[in-house]
Amino acid sequence: MKINSINLLLTLGALVLMNTVMVSSEEFEEGKHYIVVEKQSKTNSDEQDLSTDEEAVAGTDGDVANDETTSDEIAVVEYFSYGCTHCYRLEPFIDTWLETKGEDVEFSRVALATRSNWIPFARAYYMAEVLGVTEKVHSLIFRAIYVNKQPMGRPNLLKRMFTGVAEVEPEKFDEVLESDEIPKRIQNAAVEVKDLGVTASPTLVVAGTYLITPETAGDLGYMFDVVDFLVEKIKAEREMDESTATN
Repeated sequence: MKINSINLLLTLGALVLMNTVMVSSEEFEEGKHYIVVEKQSKTNSDEQDLSTDEEAVAGTDGDVANDETTSDEIAVVEYFSYGCTHCYRLEPFIDTWLETKGEDVEFSRVALATRSNWIPFARAYYMAEVLGVTEKVHSLIFRAIYVNKQPMGRPNLLKRMFTGVAEVEPEKFDEVLESDEIPKRIQNAAVEVKDLGVTASPTLVVAGTYLITPETAGDLGYMFDVVDFLVEKIKAEREMDESTATN
């Protein structure tokens, strides 16, 4: 009787383990937790084909990261706006995920200007990129807007932050503010967003193929769980393709 009970418990335990594995492997479903992008963005590749060598080296740290992403790296892009409350709330989850992501995963951001009142915020982000101070001011801009209630779309407030915190020369700030580069980046982002079918913020796109929103993931806190699932899915598919090619 005791042996049968032990065997029963072992069997139940095995079934629970098998069920856990199955649930884990099927935790996120296409069309429910993430969406497959029908038309992948051509923006980056088109720009690389048309750009000169001088333009290629004239970008910022963020641009270099995008341009130098190798075929082995898996790109994760956040489409966001400083004007988006949910984007602000997602920041702690991004920070936590960045600490644990693999070296073969490349993260970057694209600032949206899908609303007229978001254009100044997009300008702020791309100015930070061009000036190479994104890491210094990104979280501060969010904090200034949502904690200190500052209208950071205003150039005078941005200038105060960029020159004071990031030590940007005032003349350089004015030069970038008036340059054609910022409107160009905003326009390129608009084309990319339309091409990918991004309609909400924040949105995460993995490998230019899989689109995740808070709604599809179920909550802001689950978005990077879906990202990690998709990254592993892509890696497994690549390994299978390599194995097939070898055989």
